[in-house]
Amino acid sequence: MTSDQRVRKPMFVDQPDTGLVLSGLRRYNLFTAVFFLGRQGRLLRDFVDRTGLRPGEDALDIGCGPGKLVRALGRRAGEAGTATGADPSAEAVAHNQRRDPRHRYVRSAAQELDFPDAAFDVVTCTFVMHHIPEKYRAAALAQMWRVLRPGGRLLLADAHPSPTVRTAFAMSDRVRRREPADRFAVADIRRYSPALREIGFDEPEFVSRGHNTATLLAIRPIR
Repeated sequence: MTSDQRVRKPMFVDQPDTGLVLSGLRRYNLFTAVFFLGRQGRLLRDFVDRTGLRPGEDALDIGCGPGKLVRALGRRAGEAGTATGADPSAEAVAHNQRRDPRHRYVRSAAQELDFPDAAFDVVTCTFVMHHIPEKYRAAALAQMWRVLRPGGRLLLADAHPSPTVRTAFAMSDRVRRREPADRFAVADIRRYSPALREIGFDEPEFVSRGHNTATLLAIRPIR
């Protein structure tokens, strides 16, 4: 396969029982570099800060893709802690296992996590929920609860464009003579707050951050 063929490889493939699964790692890395204007490293550090992860704790990143957040979590957890990545993409898991032997990577879908109960202090799932088929999203959230320890923190994050960016997309739709639509509504993580409360999490905290991104932090209470 030539380098040109690799670039043209689709970024995701749609697997009906799993959702959109990362296929073209190179295209994905290029896309994220452009979308975050080269500031993805800062965003990942913000995510780690938001989780409150402490040295010696255990963290899991669901839908880890190329593993960048796993490595950021691992740096914070330190030698006494662990950072694990889970992803349904065999290509992503194999890539990370080759490039990053320090951390653990497992092929696993969010709605069927292959980990024991109460295994982690922190679970992150960023830019992933809207890739999961809607009928499985409640199961994915329940799995996150299951693998978290009491007192553990769940961080969901997704795109939350500024009004300026939303207007630009709407204008683009008008130029193409299409009915403008809020294409980002499916990525609004506030939609998961009721489900998280129903599962048993404390009231989730929504924060709109820079980089056209928002986070939802939920804590599994100690009872």
